[in-house]
Amino acid sequence: MKKSLLASLILGVTLAAAGGFASDAEAKKAPKPQAEPAKPAGQVVEYAELENRVGETISIETTFRTTRTGKLVKWTQPTLTLDMGTAEKPMELTVPKETIVKLTVVTPPAADAKDAGKSGAKKN
Repeated sequence: MKKSLLASLILGVTLAAAGGFASDAEAKKAPKPQAEPAKPAGQVVEYAELENRVGETISIETTFRTTRTGKLVKWTQPTLTLDMGTAEKPMELTVPKETIVKLTVVTPPAADAKDAGKSGAKKN
């Protein structure tokens, strides 16, 4: 009986050690978390302010952990409507007010760096 108890103990220790090594190896192989995508630069605004911003590009963060960016085409008290498509594939998205976490009016990107510092004046 003592031999079977000793054999069980050795077997248990061996399996525990092997399991520990396997989990360490799996932990080393785990993929690194990816960096968050760049958020659009702009001005954070309140929902009511968007009534006067129809036609501007906005970014909406929602309770569903999504971010949508597009041209604001319609503002109503319960919803916003964004134009997110292209001329070839038009797409409108209506977002209920209660699902909106953050609103940002996107500022247009700065002039290209290659054009920076150049003026229209001719050199003599």
